[in-house]
Amino acid sequence: MELYELSFCNVEVLRSDIAEVSVFEGVDVDLKMVEEIHQCFLSIFAHSFSLLINKSNSYSTQFDALVHFGTLQSIDKIAVFAPNKLAKLSADFSADIPSSAELNIQVFIDRNDALAWLKNNVISTLPKGVE
Repeated sequence: MELYELSFCNVEVLRSDIAEVSVFEGVDVDLKMVEEIHQCFLSIFAHSFSLLINKSNSYSTQFDALVHFGTLQSIDKIAVFAPNKLAKLSADFSADIPSSAELNIQVFIDRNDALAWLKNNVISTLPKGVE
């Protein structure tokens, strides 16, 4: 597994079509950071991919950044691991943003359930024999 440390988060490649994003504690995600992570995704994946957003840390996201995040065409599905009530409320709100509404987003309170959902829902997009 590859790990990329950006200025505000870690991106860990879990499989050839899935990455986990863990934003650092206390960060206020802005548009510049979204551009940074989009460039990271484009450098990692040559095809569509899915994301596991790990909301274990407490952080905020500016509205314009939230809207822009969901505009990257190569994002297939997003599973959000929200381990507590506040994280779940935040994730549910984010999933209702218009650019996010076009994506297939599910929120989970268990990380393993989130990962299983991604794996079960993206396996058909992989070329035969690729994991």
